[in-house]
Amino acid sequence: MRIVPLAGLVAGVLVACAPPSTTRAARDPRVITREEILASHTTNAYDAVSMLRPNWLQFHGQTTITGSDTGYPRVYLDHILYGDLTSLRTLDAIGVLEIHYYNGAEAQSRFGLGNVAGAIEVVLDPASRSELLFTLG
Repeated sequence: MRIVPLAGLVAGVLVACAPPSTTRAARDPRVITREEILASHTTNAYDAVSMLRPNWLQFHGQTTITGSDTGYPRVYLDHILYGDLTSLRTLDAIGVLEIHYYNGAEAQSRFGLGNVAGAIEVVLDPASRSELLFTLG
């Protein structure tokens, strides 16, 4: 007869010690979300990266003697080469959906050769993509 009250006590302790079901997911070190960007109150993508994941902007060392590799990640906008790190300054933070970082191996697999230092891909929200294409066109 003592087993039933003991089992209830153990079940109650386990439930009380369990984390809440609304536990926030851990921050992904390779992705900056729209929520993080908006909370950072930055004005452009470069400032957002600089504030939220500054290690993405670090020099990785040149890997070629021809000078074609700067040692810094290349920037891609919706999977299309956009420029070097300074090109991030031209992208309004408010229009960014996500920013992804790829190490050298991942970047070369995803975007092709010439990405030994890695890549930063900016994914725009659909409305901003239309505005940017209108501006560039």
